[in-house]
Amino acid sequence: MKKISLLVAALAAITLASTSLKLGGAIYPRYALSDKQSTFELMGAEATIQSQVTSETRDIMYAALQVYTGGVMSGWFKGIHFGEAYAMFPLGLSLPTIKVGQAVVPFGLLETYDIHTQIVQTTYARSLGLRLDPGLGLTGVLGRTGYALWLSNGNGPDRMDNDKGKVVTARVAPRFLLGNADLTFGLSGLCGSLPYWSIDSLANFPKGPQSYAVKYRLGLDNTADWGPLTLRLEGVAGKDSALSGATVFGYYAEARYAFVSWLEALAKYDGWHANGGQLNNLSTGLNFYPPNTSAFEIQTTYQIDLSKTAAGNENNWKFITQLVVRI
Repeated sequence: MKKISLLVAALAAITLASTSLKLGGAIYPRYALSDKQSTFELMGAEATIQSQVTSETRDIMYAALQVYTGGVMSGWFKGIHFGEAYAMFPLGLSLPTIKVGQAVVPFGLLETYDIHTQIVQTTYARSLGLRLDPGLGLTGVLGRTGYALWLSNGNGPDRMDNDKGKVVTARVAPRFLLGNADLTFGLSGLCGSLPYWSIDSLANFPKGPQSYAVKYRLGLDNTADWGPLTLRLEGVAGKDSALSGATVFGYYAEARYAFVSWLEALAKYDGWHANGGQLNNLSTGLNFYPPNTSAFEIQTTYQIDLSKTAAGNENNWKFITQLVVRI
């Protein structure tokens, strides 16, 4: 009841304060065929509210609210994909913007890549343990360099700060043109108490964190748009619990090529290495974007999961087709 009351209050506040209001939403039905089973499920449905308050001369506030309205996605998986609720307050031209609420942690590709609508995922779940976290920060652009600073609870979405630990995340990302290529290079750093899973307990990820650990992370990322080709690269390294502990590291590489405006090929490879083993994923697929509309798209992906842990080695495959319908 308390959550519902807070949600209604937030909706009312955004509606009353806004000079511009946009309502939307999306549904994500998915068919999956694997070496173990086949399923057809509504992975999730969401409603979104975007509000903007402006004066005659400048923007005063922007607010966004994302509400999960149904589907089979539950537990921690639901929490990393749905639940954004934040407000942004621009301080003026060439000045930073204050951001407060429950938002995406600005580490690596997460800052610029809206991964929650995609079948393929970067390494954030294994490296950070979360995607959304309540906090307060600054974001902006200085010249051609973007930057973000975020102080958050580290407990994940829809949770109070029950351990009094905080997480500090910072990212700088210069952007420039090289010939016909639009390039962005990001450098990210993170330190603080975050959800922890050992590599052989990640199968229990949907149930949520059973423990927390101080994590130290350093990340490099690159996004390159070169005509019909888009490349995304990310590397992450760090320590868990103590700087004297064993190093963990991960990597992500994705390529998308648009043959025409409505057909795109995708290939992705990622890996996560930690004490006790490693996990890898290879994905290839095609995405279809119907001409003259952005209301829906069809994503198809064939994936191979490889794991080497103390429990043994596993190789699994699956084929996934997902329909994205935007309202």
